[in-house]
Amino acid sequence: MDQQTLQENREREWVRRLFEQKGIAPIDVRSLKCPAPDVGVALSDGRFLAIEVTEVLAGEHARRNARKKEVQQAQQAAGGIGSMFTRPASALDVACRIEAKVGKDYHVPNGHQLHLLLAAGTFEHGAMASTPLLYISIPELNQLTHSMLAHSRYQHVYLHLQRGCGLYEWNRHDRWHEIHPPMAHQDAYLSPQLLGQEAGK
Repeated sequence: MDQQTLQENREREWVRRLFEQKGIAPIDVRSLKCPAPDVGVALSDGRFLAIEVTEVLAGEHARRNARKKEVQQAQQAAGGIGSMFTRPASALDVACRIEAKVGKDYHVPNGHQLHLLLAAGTFEHGAMASTPLLYISIPELNQLTHSMLAHSRYQHVYLHLQRGCGLYEWNRHDRWHEIHPPMAHQDAYLSPQLLGQEAGK
């Protein structure tokens, strides 16, 4: 399986986990082709969504604002490059991901709403039971990102902490708000394969 297919599979799975967290069963979840957003979703209420999917990694803000040598030193001090997958991300890291996405020129399919999914604490990239949970300050998140998002084309934005099932949502009316707080050891999305891996630890 090539890298693009793996990435598309991952994006669809992350979208499915989002809607499972929201208690919604989509009629259809499919990959879209660039320059459209990553995933198209059809819902039973008649809505069609075009969702851009991206992953929030720990330390992105520091990496973007530091020289290469400083980044390498910081990674070594923090436990190596793998730490970006296993440490919790911050609101600054979330803001960096949003900043990288708001300027994209999407071709949104006719009749679709444009949404953004920010996936954090993903199982595919090493988030295990010992990984600290991502507790977000809603005021800080609004301060850092609301203006960017309000001037973007996104109608809804989701920050989904897969490890711990935390879910935050942004829209223009309510700004950022918490849908479900992260809970320790609450991992509804573990596949049988991942469950087997964790049981063997």
